[in-house]
Amino acid sequence: MTNFLLNIIQTPPIILAMVALIGLLLQGKNFGEIFEGTIKTALGMLIISTGAGLIVQEILPFVELFGEVFNLQGFATSSEAVVGSLQANIPIVASTSSIILGVGFLVNILLARITPLKNIFLTGHMMWISSVAIAYCLYIQGYNELTIIILGSILQGLILTMIPSIIQKSVNNLTGNDSFSIGHLTNIGTGASSFIGGHLGNKEDSAEDIKLPKQLQFFSDTSVSVEIVMLFFYLIVVIAAGPERVSELSNGQNYIVFGILKSLGFTAGVLVLLQGVRLFLGEIVPAFKGIADKVVPGARPALDVPVLFALAPNSLIFGFISAVVGMIVGMFLSSFIFNVTPLVSIIGAFFTGGVAGILGNANGGKRGAIISGFLYGLFLILLSALVFKTFDFSAAGVSGVGHDCIDIMIIMLLLKNPIIGIPVLLACYLALSLIERKRTN
Repeated sequence: MTNFLLNIIQTPPIILAMVALIGLLLQGKNFGEIFEGTIKTALGMLIISTGAGLIVQEILPFVELFGEVFNLQGFATSSEAVVGSLQANIPIVASTSSIILGVGFLVNILLARITPLKNIFLTGHMMWISSVAIAYCLYIQGYNELTIIILGSILQGLILTMIPSIIQKSVNNLTGNDSFSIGHLTNIGTGASSFIGGHLGNKEDSAEDIKLPKQLQFFSDTSVSVEIVMLFFYLIVVIAAGPERVSELSNGQNYIVFGILKSLGFTAGVLVLLQGVRLFLGEIVPAFKGIADKVVPGARPALDVPVLFALAPNSLIFGFISAVVGMIVGMFLSSFIFNVTPLVSIIGAFFTGGVAGILGNANGGKRGAIISGFLYGLFLILLSALVFKTFDFSAAGVSGVGHDCIDIMIIMLLLKNPIIGIPVLLACYLALSLIERKRTN
């Protein structure tokens, strides 16, 4: 039964469909409306997941060739890979993190009910990353299993409730309402970078208002602009790698054709993802009203970052490109400062560097989007190097990979000394609660 419940929590389409189901039931909708809303919510989330999976699938050959072409020696960045290895190699982390995941979600709901922070965190894979990272940090401090579970569950709920509020003001600036928040472990990074970008930019000069000559208006179409960017990137690496090396990945297909098709596949993934976002948001936000009205008054669903993509497609591209540049700069700085080199994460640059650009544009226009994306990429690589040097992941059987979620890296650094780190997290929660109360009164 425990595994069944944990599998539900770790499966976003199911848990979000259940959220929609409960919300529609609480609103007293008829059977047809409940059935339709529940199914469409699950389908929307599945379409988002399919699009995201296609994006990752199509970009992986680029990532491999990119490292070889530019002779980059270092470690890959993937929080999923790190926590997956920790969970597989340390039994006590595997057992305690599973309980922390489930109980921490209940703590999140309780805190949303009784405190001013009304975020219900609904991004399953981020919840998983957080639960394993917290369990690991407490484990290496020597806490026993019961203490890890109790303390870890409280910290998990605290963090899940708090993290979305960090960028809520920027999200509201973008959407014009308070209907949802972002449930992702990169909010500190996107929030900090967009705050700086906002102050250095000009909010009136929005990237979304760019006026192009008639013959260049095709750039305003999201699919075309994404394809042009990815085609440029892909052609550079396949030409530099050469036909022989590319043929090892393309099963003998012409290397130029391979690059073109992969860039088109990436763009197709983006379009699938955006279609899923539209379907998903059209169902989950109205359905969530039932929970907000009856169970947790004023609650907001904290959703995955792709829900922002369709709102500012130009800013997404600005953030993506500038995040790649920031990551490249960060690689050289990390090599000099920390003597380790995290490799550029194209996936991180698109999904969360793009969000930094979106929020940067909302706060500081076109220039804000560019600066925010650059800073986000820089912060991610430098923090990844710092965490890699601070924690001995190799002792847990983890090699060649480091974290890429800025928030979880900061939380891990705080929990390196729990006597200091836990009070800091509590103080942050209190400060955000006071800010939220002031904002909503």
